[in-house]
This record gives sequence, C-alpha cells and structure tokens, in this order.
Amino acid sequence: MNPLASSKCAGRVLMALAATTGILLIAGCGSGSPVIVKGGFSNASLKGTYSFTVKGYGLNTGTSATANFFVEGGVLTADGNGNVTSATEDRVEATASTQFFTDNVTGTYSIKKDGAGDLQFNFSGGGTEQFRITLSDTGHLYMEEDDGLGTSAGSAYLQTSTTTPSGPFVFRTHDVFVSATMGTMAISAGAVSGSYMMVQNGAAVTGSIGAGGSMTAPTGGRGTITYSVNGLTHQAEYYVVSSSKFLLLDTTTNILSIGMAEQQSNVTFSAASLSGSYAFGSSGETPSGFFVNTVGVFTTDGTANVTTANYDSVQDGSVSSNQTATGTYLIDNSLGNGSGSLTFGGFTRDIWMVSPSRAYFIALNGANVEDGTIDQQSGTFSNTSLATQAAFFMDGFDGVNFLFKDRVGTLVPSGTDSLGTNYVASFFDPNTLAGGANSNAFSGTYSVAGNGRTTTQLNGFTNNIVLYLTTTSTGYMLQADTGIDMSGAFTAQSSQ
Repeated sequence: MNPLASSKCAGRVLMALAATTGILLIAGCGSGSPVIVKGGFSNASLKGTYSFTVKGYGLNTGTSATANFFVEGGVLTADGNGNVTSATEDRVEATASTQFFTDNVTGTYSIKKDGAGDLQFNFSGGGTEQFRITLSDTGHLYMEEDDGLGTSAGSAYLQTSTTTPSGPFVFRTHDVFVSATMGTMAISAGAVSGSYMMVQNGAAVTGSIGAGGSMTAPTGGRGTITYSVNGLTHQAEYYVVSSSKFLLLDTTTNILSIGMAEQQSNVTFSAASLSGSYAFGSSGETPSGFFVNTVGVFTTDGTANVTTANYDSVQDGSVSSNQTATGTYLIDNSLGNGSGSLTFGGFTRDIWMVSPSRAYFIALNGANVEDGTIDQQSGTFSNTSLATQAAFFMDGFDGVNFLFKDRVGTLVPSGTDSLGTNYVASFFDPNTLAGGANSNAFSGTYSVAGNGRTTTQLNGFTNNIVLYLTTTSTGYMLQADTGIDMSGAFTAQSSQ
C-alpha cells in the first residue's frame, strides 16, 4: 500500500521527501542567548497515559501542493524512560470538505531540566510527527508541532480516569471560521441530553442537544459521543482526562473543531455566583479572514453590575491596549443552569458557568467567531507575584511576516522586576507552503499592576507581551503588537 495515497502518515512521509517535492523546511537560527533556567524535570516526569488536542495549519495529507487548517487529538502512553509505548492520534483536516484519519503510533521523547523537550510520533505506516513540548508539572504540558510540515498548539493532560463520564457537564467547541458553541450535557449511563448556544455568521442560535445523544464507553480513555446542535447530529471522539474533564475532537463532515467539557458544580447559579474579580482570555476568527485575540479582567458586584473592566485586544492586526469599561451582567439560567450574559466594552458575551470560579463564553461581536474562558482571580498582585518559572504557549498569526505561528517554552521571572524567556517558535507560510522552527531567548523587565495586568519589555523582541494574572501561578497572555494576532496562557511549574 502506498502511504502517500491512503493514510495520514503520508503527510509525515513528506518530511523525508522534502528535497524532491520542493517543500522548504526552514530551521531558523533564533535569537538571543539562553536564559538561565532551573528545574527538576527529566524523562521520568512524563509517565502514564495523556489525553491531548491541538489546532493548527499545515500541509494536507499526502500532498505537498495544498495546505489548510487541521485539528488533532488522541491519547499517548509514555514510559518515563523516553519512549511512547503506544498512542492513537485522530486528525481532521480541511480539504474540499473535511477528512478524518486515525493512526496507531509509537515514539520517543526527551525532557530537559526546565520541562522543555521534544516528542516524536512514529506512525505505523511510516513517517513521523515532531512536537516541541514544555511541562508545567507531571500532569500537564503545552505542545506545538514544529517539524516544518505544519504548526499547531494545544495541551496534553495526564489521565486520572478511563471510565465513561457521568453527571452534568458544560462544554465548549470552536469550528474554525464557522461557529462557536457551548452548552450543557447531562450524561447518565452513556445517554446524553442537554442544551446549547451557538454563534454563527453573527447570529446566536439556541436549543436542545436532544434526548437521543449517546456516549460509548472509552477504550484506553478514548471513546465516541453523539449529540445534536441546530439540527445537525455531531459525532466526536472524546478523550478522558478525569472524572470531571474530557476533551473533544469533532469528526462530523465539514466540521473542524476541538473542545473541552468540564463537570458543572452542583449548585443553582444566580447573579451572586459571579462575584468578584475574574481574568479572561479568548480567540477566534473575523469576517476579513484574519483573527481576533483578547485578554483582560473584570470585577462584578454580585448583583448585576460590572464595576470595572480592563482588557487588551488585537483584531485583524489592530491593537486596542489597556481599555477600560463598566457594564452589566445577568445569570438567569434561561438556556440551562449557569447560563447568562456579560456586557462591557461595547458588546455582550454570552456565558455559561462551570462553577462560581470558572465559566465559558462566546463573544457577540459582529460576525466574529470568538470564544474563551473566565477564571476567578485569587490573592493580591504585585511584582513579587511573579516569582516562579512557568510553562507557556502562544498561538496565532504573524501578519507582519504572513506566517501561522506558535510558541512553547518557559517564562523566568525574578520576583522583583526582571524577566527572561526561552521558547521555540514554529511557523508555516501558507503562500510558499514552507514551514520550520527556531529557538529564541530574550531578557527584560516586567511590571504587575494591582488588578493583575502585567506589562513586559523583552529586549530585542517586543515591549508588548501583556499578561493578566488569574493567580500567582496562572494567567492569560497576548502579544499587543500591530500586525500580530497571538495569545495564550501560562502555568507555573511545580517541579523545581
């Protein structure tokens, strides 16, 4: 059987054929001298079975002539000694419609002391796929494809359960350039019911996901789920993380979507449930064919008012920095327990609460397809709040150089005012069908405001990486430079 004609691994075989197919694989030289890092990570830090999803842009399977968006997900088992003993990877890519592939995988990996490393999948039919990874702890890592055939970003989580999820869950999915959906799933003995809210072409649609949904028992933490949204029956692979979380990869024809579901708190939500200060981050696509990324913070009074909000956003390469606003909110459970709305900065965000400390949201901002998460802040913030080395990722589009681009690496703050970063940037040029990666290191300073908004100056790189702290260990981040549509998140590392 010719793998170039028949399986996903064909796309990976192209790596070996690059010289004859005309693909340009760029190994960039990077920038700066490595920042001094610390850590106690090693190959032993990656051990067990992990669920993962990524979203990206790269060559279509079996060809060097076309490229498009894709999503991937699956489960992998690492032995703690540098080997991926088994894995299943699912992939959906955009072509004339969409194509769905599943491959069995083994592989290798290596982890340095700072949690950064490389992960390689070896496909059963031949070919490889290379990822750059950075661990925040033994239970979580950020990952990006960096093999020149595409670029992508996402996360992997250690499985702590392999049984069928049960109970009420809030879910959120994003169909690239088409729609954003969130809602509730009541899962009981493999039966799925609930309700949803979807935004498509600037219009919101709501309804029931039906009483006929179903979820198969997972094998190795991987199973299938069916449910209906707006009259369309969706089928998806799901990957168990724990009894309270699973990941989603939609395999429905003409859908290009990944997502997540988290178990909802057993409370009846009200306006009082959304009370205090919250950080948030969102990303998506715009009608112009480009992208939007937003990070910020808001404070509510527990009744109906957004008393203050600060946010930074880049849409179609245009920057809005440190915007301030007030507004209103409502938790009325009209679409299901925990549903409501949040309005400030000129438009409304429909929200769905997972718990009093976390929510999903979809921005009702023209015809944009933008959605994200909200997390309650805890603690007080100052420069001393950033004192722990952290793993991070950023995902998006570099409109200055016209490259899809991702970053995975470490942030190294001092706890006073100095900041360093080491990361690998992967990229793919949709015009030349050329991809590659380079290593980068920069040093500079940072300043944390009382609301958690953090500005940075990284010498030789940018003065406009903005962080919004959720806690002293986690937060959202955005590059607020003209022409750059990139955002992400960071998590403090625990093994140091």
